[in-house]
Amino acid sequence: MRKWARQRGGWAGAILALLAGSLQAARGQDAVRMSIAGAQAAEAQRRAAATVGYYNLQLGPTYWNLGTGLGTQYNSNVNLTDTNPESDFIFTPQINTRMLWPVSDQNSLNLTLGAGYSAYVQNSKLDRAFITPGSALAFDLYIEDFWINLHDRFSILENPYQDPTVAGSGNYAQFQNAAGVTTVWDLNKVVLKSVYDHVDSMPINGSQGQSAVSEEVFSLWAGYTLKPKVLLGLAGGASLINQGNTSTSTGLGNGVQWNVGPFFEAQASEYIQVSVNAGYTGFVPESEGNINSSDLSGGYGQASITHRLNQYVSYSLAGGRILSLSLYGSASDMYFASLGASWNLIHKVSLATSFLYYHGTATSSYNETYDQYGPQVTLSRPLTRKLSSSLSYQFYLRDSNQANRNYTVNLVSLNLNYTF
Repeated sequence: MRKWARQRGGWAGAILALLAGSLQAARGQDAVRMSIAGAQAAEAQRRAAATVGYYNLQLGPTYWNLGTGLGTQYNSNVNLTDTNPESDFIFTPQINTRMLWPVSDQNSLNLTLGAGYSAYVQNSKLDRAFITPGSALAFDLYIEDFWINLHDRFSILENPYQDPTVAGSGNYAQFQNAAGVTTVWDLNKVVLKSVYDHVDSMPINGSQGQSAVSEEVFSLWAGYTLKPKVLLGLAGGASLINQGNTSTSTGLGNGVQWNVGPFFEAQASEYIQVSVNAGYTGFVPESEGNINSSDLSGGYGQASITHRLNQYVSYSLAGGRILSLSLYGSASDMYFASLGASWNLIHKVSLATSFLYYHGTATSSYNETYDQYGPQVTLSRPLTRKLSSSLSYQFYLRDSNQANRNYTVNLVSLNLNYTF
């Protein structure tokens, strides 16, 4: 039984990661990724993870992987201000755990949790707890050709520079929770998928008059296998948006956002993966707010390619346009591009490089047009069998057409991670 649990572990994590990423797909325009279901698919999942000795602790019928980490970061501009930037050192102890409970041969309960605390040396008012994206509780149920996933995904986002619409505030954090059910019906050539989520987004620090937003999110997805590893389909969805206080400067108002469009995914070769989706999204207001229907209506599209060039180098390239609600509580029409690469050129040392670029218009009291971009470089190395380390440098530059909403920030991070 222990071996079986280890076999399920790798795919349990992969499924949870997929579901964590699908929140934005359901809320906006991202086509849902390929999914598989049924007893045969479950067996394939177990075989794929057969060599992964992931879990290191057994407690009754449950299997656990436990880890801890300690990070130290230098931040040159903790308040993301245009003038008189204030620097600080931040210590971030963190725990990470995954749990698998194989309830039966086809059903399992999975928990993924990463949580910690950011402690500022000089700016203690910015101290806060965080829960990493991807944290979730999920139950997988396989019934013949159906895969049913009951889930609750939750996070506390606490790095404001990761939201390109935020400026002039270092004291911002938001709690997000999405509880719902995903159903996949695998019909061999045809795969059908439905998703329902109740989503709550609540500012818990630095709200600046913003109020909580709740959404009822529905999406439908149908894909047809043109040939092995080539999928073409159509995705659509709707979000019923409710904001309790529509009188705030960033009030969204209540309404319905919907989207529809085709998608295409292909394993072009053993080393190349391609994904494209496009379509149209619209916003229909139901009550007066600060967002017009045109602010969240228009065409969307995204494309990505992942290429393993050789045993030493792999890269990914993505870009597109998104019309959605930003983390900071306003509508955002945003174009983005990203390039990332992994370099395995030195023995036991991994080098990762990336570059991000955003260009957007945020509809709020600022009516702002902005650009944000910057590179990141990370070196990782195992120190012992259980202890690993990473050193990272990241730079952001934000340029805005509004006064006092530009900034630059340098981030240097050193992290140690231990797996029990």
